[in-house]
Amino acid sequence: MSEERDSEPTVWALAVQEQETGPPLAEAFIAVGRRWHAELLTHALESGFLLAAGEAPQSTAMVVMNGALVDRLLFVGGRESWEPVPKPAASPEWRTAARERGEVLVVVVPPGTSLVDDRDGHPRDEADAFGRSATEARDEGVVLHGTAALALI
Repeated sequence: MSEERDSEPTVWALAVQEQETGPPLAEAFIAVGRRWHAELLTHALESGFLLAAGEAPQSTAMVVMNGALVDRLLFVGGRESWEPVPKPAASPEWRTAARERGEVLVVVVPPGTSLVDDRDGHPRDEADAFGRSATEARDEGVVLHGTAALALI
């Protein structure tokens, strides 16, 4: 990854969504700076992501974990790598949900998508906050989603 991409504002937010049936769902919400957003969308689309409406499609993307840390997200058969800086630590609940399903729901949101409560600046409840932020972002721009296989290194 280039130094330029590393200097762009990036948000990687992890949440666990309980399901009516089956194990919980591990989610990763990703926003990069405006300069790199179009490239991230292109890689996501080339990997099978679709507009975030309805059920997420299976993609060829892969979330790579190194212990408790999200190491990178691979797109386009591993030819494109997006690495969070700093690498977010996944909670034990998130790691368990990802391992049980063998995949992660990845949601690519527009730059500037807020992950804090606009009323008081305090962090929102994670699952609720990220879901509402993604919904708000979808109403304002392009939000893509897809499931990515989990790889442990």
